[in-house]
Amino acid sequence: MSRGLPAAVNTALQSDFVQLVTFAELQFSAATQYVHDGLGTYTWGGQSWIGLGTLGSISAIEEGTEISPYSLTLTLSALDSTMSSSALTENYFMRPVKIYLGLLDSSDALIATPSQIWSGHMDVMTITAGSDNDSISLVAESDMSKFDRSANLKYTHRQQQRVDPNDLFFEFLQDIEGAKVVWRGRGPDIIGVGDAGDLRPGNPRYVDPR
Repeated sequence: MSRGLPAAVNTALQSDFVQLVTFAELQFSAATQYVHDGLGTYTWGGQSWIGLGTLGSISAIEEGTEISPYSLTLTLSALDSTMSSSALTENYFMRPVKIYLGLLDSSDALIATPSQIWSGHMDVMTITAGSDNDSISLVAESDMSKFDRSANLKYTHRQQQRVDPNDLFFEFLQDIEGAKVVWRGRGPDIIGVGDAGDLRPGNPRYVDPR
C-alpha cells in the first residue's frame, strides 16, 4: 500500500495507530461531487471534500497479476439530497471516478496531500428506497475494462476521415468489389475479384499463370 506515497505517509503507516480516510471524486455530467468516508470537511487540491461519515463506504480495492478490470462499489446508506439528485437526474454512465487515500494525525489534520490509488468510470448505479434500507450503490469499473469494449470502428474511408482527414488509405476501397484483374495482359476474360467459379484446368476461363 506504500508504493508511491509521500515519505510522511509512509512513516505514519508504520506507526502503531493510524487513521485512514478515503476520498472519492465523482465526475457527474453537471457537477463533480467531492466526498470522503469521514466526518467534517477537508480542503485540499483546491476543493472542499464533504464527509459522509459512517453512511458512506467503499469496497476493497483489488489488485492482481493479470490485466483485469477490477471493480469497486461505493455505497451511501442514506439518501442524501445532493447525491440522490445527481443519481436520479444526471448522466453518470462512463463518467470518471477517482479514489484517493489520506491519513489523519492525532489532531484530525491531513498528513500530506492524499494520494490517488484508483481511477475508473461509473458503470451501474442502484437506488434502494425502503423503511430502513435507503441506499445508493455505485459500481465503478477500472480503466482496464476499456480493453474489453469494442471500438465499433469500420475499415471505411468515411470512418478513417473522422480519425485523420489527411489519411486516404481507404479512399478507393469500395472500388475493389467486383473489380476485374488482368494478369500479364491476357484479356478481360480472366476471372476477377468477387467472381465465383471453378478455376481448375479445363474451365474455359482458366488461365495458366505461367
